[in-house]
Amino acid sequence: MSRPRRGFSLLELLVVIAIITILIGILTPVLVSVRRASRSTACLANLQQWGNSFQLNLTSNAGRSIPAMQDITSLRWYELLQPYNADVHRTLLCPDATDPGNAVGSASQAWGPNRTWKSAGPPTGPAWAQRDVFVGSYGFNGWLYRYPQDQAPFLRPELLNLPAKQSDRIPVIADCIEEDATPRDTDDAPRDLQRPIPFHSPADPAPWGPAGSMSRFCIDRHGRAVNAVFLDGHAARVPLEDLWKLRWNATFSPRTVTVPAH
Repeated sequence: MSRPRRGFSLLELLVVIAIITILIGILTPVLVSVRRASRSTACLANLQQWGNSFQLNLTSNAGRSIPAMQDITSLRWYELLQPYNADVHRTLLCPDATDPGNAVGSASQAWGPNRTWKSAGPPTGPAWAQRDVFVGSYGFNGWLYRYPQDQAPFLRPELLNLPAKQSDRIPVIADCIEEDATPRDTDDAPRDLQRPIPFHSPADPAPWGPAGSMSRFCIDRHGRAVNAVFLDGHAARVPLEDLWKLRWNATFSPRTVTVPAH
């Protein structure tokens, strides 16, 4: 006599489906968190590479920082550091900011595409030639630029002369929605951490928050934090409130700032 085959009952199938659903619900946030942590780690690795490039540039230039742009033909900071970085285009972009933005960026966007140019024409008339196209998500601390002695005298009290004290508190490059920024201790936190650059219009003078260069760095890119590489060479995660505790320029006075929840 053949025995009847026993299959799963409807109740048993429903129990298995329920267990699988519960496990997916438990594991999904964990996987999302792991992926987010992985992207943040990759971002820190990028910044560490740029920090190493900046240190090599200092060594090659007798401890002098990179020069500030003088006009449209001047090299940007990432072009000046390009000889010390084997993969400029990859390391210039944070994995959490892969969408090219524009002049008014957001935390999830990158600045660019930025086209840099050089004069390639005869002395009688300039002709412009494209050097390269860059898309990035990191900004240089503008107080570290090297300016000619006869230019920008109003910046001199705040400029950071190298070598500088407290190098572990001086950011060099960090997550940013523009190529560079010059934060001051008088800057306030933006109202919108996703689109923090102040925009002025007759209808709403400052819908995104008070004016201030710190808003370019104060973005919610890594869980209310940004990544930065410092003058001493180390890279670290910086909570947004702690941006005002760092030494951005020579006269920067640390203070407590409340960053909005959204």
